[in-house]
Amino acid sequence: MFGPTAKLAIGVAFAAFVTAQIFAHFGQNGAPTNETIRAVAATNAVVKTLSAPPVAPLRASYGEVRIAADSLGQYAADVEIDGSRIHMLVDTGASSVALSYEDAAAVGLYPAPSDYKYAVGTANGTAKVARVKLRQVRLGELVVRDVDAFVGERGALGKSLLGMSFLSKLSHIEAAAGALVLKQ
Repeated sequence: MFGPTAKLAIGVAFAAFVTAQIFAHFGQNGAPTNETIRAVAATNAVVKTLSAPPVAPLRASYGEVRIAADSLGQYAADVEIDGSRIHMLVDTGASSVALSYEDAAAVGLYPAPSDYKYAVGTANGTAKVARVKLRQVRLGELVVRDVDAFVGERGALGKSLLGMSFLSKLSHIEAAAGALVLKQ
C-alpha cells in the first residue's frame, strides 16, 4: 500500500511526534516520568530502524554548521563531547541528547549502576537510563556547555541522538536545500 519513502516518512513523523512531547512529561523534581522514558525508548527504537550511513558536514561560514541530508533525509555528524568524538544523529524531535552506553564510554562517561534509575521500554525489552551533564558539546565551530543528557544502559539505545538540550541553545536551526543549517 505504501512505498518505502512513505513508510520512512511515517516512521520519522512518529518519532518526531513522540519526542516533541517529552519535556511536557517531567515530574516536579525535574526527573522524567516513566511515561517520558518509555517515549524516549520508543523513539530510539524507530531511529535505530531508520538509521543510515553518515554524511559529512558541508562547508559553512563562521559560527554556522551545515549538515547534508543522507539518502533517508536524516542528518548525522561527528560531534565532540568533552573532548572525544562520536557519531550522532541530529534529531530536532528529540528533547534531549541521548547517548548509547557504548558512546558514553567512548566519551569517558561511566554512570554508577545506581544512576540507571529511569526505566524505559525498548524494542529489546525494558532498559534503564541515567541522567548526566555534559561539560562541552562541539559540532564543528558550534560549542555549547553544560548540556543535559541521558545515557542508556548497555545495548539499550541503538544510536546516539543530538537533541534539543543542545540544539535549543543555538540561535538558528533550519532545514533548507537538502541541508540542516545550525547557527550559534
